[in-house]
Amino acid sequence: MKIVYTDISDSSPEMAIRVFERNKTIISEFDKNSVYSLVNAKDVRFNSKLIQVVKETVKENNPYVRATAVSGLNTLTRLMVNSIVSFTGREIKLFENEDEAKEWLYQRFLDVQPAFTP
Repeated sequence: MKIVYTDISDSSPEMAIRVFERNKTIISEFDKNSVYSLVNAKDVRFNSKLIQVVKETVKENNPYVRATAVSGLNTLTRLMVNSIVSFTGREIKLFENEDEAKEWLYQRFLDVQPAFTP
């Protein structure tokens, strides 16, 4: 299981944009449809430029990412991320904490594994 962890917690929009730019490069080095993405977005500060960069990053990474879990969003940022989900069509699920997000990604990984038959 390949998880790419993106930590933008407590970031300014400018710092988060730099992280997402790097994220595009890293994820594009993996096989298509092989990456599980985990994003820690606790207390990140969004602006319109960051939202646009997130949309572009998600769209560009779509061929490589099987599922994405995002943790740490407040009510307002959840609404923004939900608009990104509908814009990109990516399977993105939002969680209160990182442990729940990791568990969901692991279950998604198990769902696509072939059943073991002795």
